[in-house]
Amino acid sequence: YQRRVRVTFNRQSPGIRLLIQTLIGTILPGLVYTTKKEEDHMHPISGLSEKTYKQGAYFHAQSCMGDSIGYGMTDSPTGLIGWIGACYALASSSRDPTKTMEENMDEGLENFGIDHVCAMLDVFWCTRSAQVSMRIYNEFYWRDLKAFQSTYFKDTPVGIANFKNELFHLTRWVSGEVFGNIIQFSAYDKGGHFCHLDNAEDAVKDLVTFAEKLQ
Repeated sequence: YQRRVRVTFNRQSPGIRLLIQTLIGTILPGLVYTTKKEEDHMHPISGLSEKTYKQGAYFHAQSCMGDSIGYGMTDSPTGLIGWIGACYALASSSRDPTKTMEENMDEGLENFGIDHVCAMLDVFWCTRSAQVSMRIYNEFYWRDLKAFQSTYFKDTPVGIANFKNELFHLTRWVSGEVFGNIIQFSAYDKGGHFCHLDNAEDAVKDLVTFAEKLQ
């Protein structure tokens, strides 16, 4: 598996180190975080827990019932816009503990952009590909995740980018559980899980910089 991977650009790599980092960081952040920005990305833990609980529901549903939900999405444009609108809003929202989850979702929808939501609706509806898209979650959760977690990329060049509103953020220590040759590590104050849409400028610049380092 590793010999077939020439290069990887990653934003999430959950594992046991991420759990250890988050737990220790709640009490003694200086032991696991090298900068205040890294600490602020993952804490307060209450905000992370709420977002994980509510945002994780869509991941679980698509992983376990992707075909059932997907066929429903291909039959109803109203259901499709409701589902993807909520998912994109959650994935682009912050974890501000002073705001309600609904306020954070409103912020996420504004960050993502209603035009992008409508564009994604057109793509999924016209191509009837919602069910296919959701099946990817099922395949990753039940097959690819185990293979990924059991693989150590010792020599493969790796670039890692942390965007502010991503669900989890990686430190070099956490990333070292899977990747042994990290040649670029960066963090941005804007963007979420769909950084290519809600912060396309920085996402493209980061990819270009990473590609230049490979030459």
